[in-house]
Amino acid sequence: MTEQHPSQTLIQRLGVRYPVVQGGMTFGSDGALVAAVSEAGGLGTLGTFHYRTYERVMPEVELIRERTQAPFAVNVPFFENNLELVTALAERGGVKCFALGGWFSAEVEELKAKHDLTILVSVNSPTVFRYVEQRPIDVLIVQGNESGGANNQYTTRQLFELIRPETPAPILLAGGQWDGLDLQHALALGAGGIQLGTRFFFSSDSPLHSSIKDSIVSRNSKRPLTTSLSKVSSTLNMRFIANKPFKKAETSGEIEQIFSDKERVFALSEAFFEEQQKPLLLYSGTGIYKLKEVQGAGAIVSEIMGEYADAQATTLPSF
Repeated sequence: MTEQHPSQTLIQRLGVRYPVVQGGMTFGSDGALVAAVSEAGGLGTLGTFHYRTYERVMPEVELIRERTQAPFAVNVPFFENNLELVTALAERGGVKCFALGGWFSAEVEELKAKHDLTILVSVNSPTVFRYVEQRPIDVLIVQGNESGGANNQYTTRQLFELIRPETPAPILLAGGQWDGLDLQHALALGAGGIQLGTRFFFSSDSPLHSSIKDSIVSRNSKRPLTTSLSKVSSTLNMRFIANKPFKKAETSGEIEQIFSDKERVFALSEAFFEEQQKPLLLYSGTGIYKLKEVQGAGAIVSEIMGEYADAQATTLPSF
């Protein structure tokens, strides 16, 4: 009997058509983006770090439900009221799928059993994985330092190869993922699928202001953008577009100062939703150089799957 590929396990557990997941991106997602991804056959994920409370998250959840009947996830990272938020969303809000950023407590395990929840867990190092490996994880996300989000010193492939032998859960590769070739590569390695943040962040459905999206596309057409990994704490890195605001903040040491103050982090994110005439400090994964146009989230999912089909149909030479 042929063993089922991890991608098949993944889509069955998530109830989706395709092994493509949109990352929560902390500040970079809202109900409109999540619904568009889920409706297209992927798994949309609502980030909650910016909303913080049940009362602010639920309007976005209701918007998702108005626009699609497809499954979606709510991302709850490791912050002070994470357990309270998950509990409220599961018991009062009826949310069935959660993407947990770097944590999975005994209390959430009880909630999972009680409410038949689906739990994805994101880890950025083998050490973080050790904290959650004994929990009943449905899908594990390994986020390497190619990502724009909070990462460590490991690349995505390093994390996958280090952690894969230690877990029966299907694994999503996160960090630098962009297109159908990335999906083909992930599945060839034995991963269950891919998670994309940056590409969806720059989609027409995301809350990022259109002036910023258009500016990045314009700059890319003249000279492909690069990114730089920057230390924001003793254990975490973030990746930014290597523009003038980044270089100035990096040289002055301002980046670490910003990320040592929660309110300054929130202030930084507020600029993402407002019209901008000049470049700003902006998170990004390594794939940003591929951004040629602002597409809808549904078109992105369709394009990825078309490229994947083309890659599967290609016969490589034998040697």
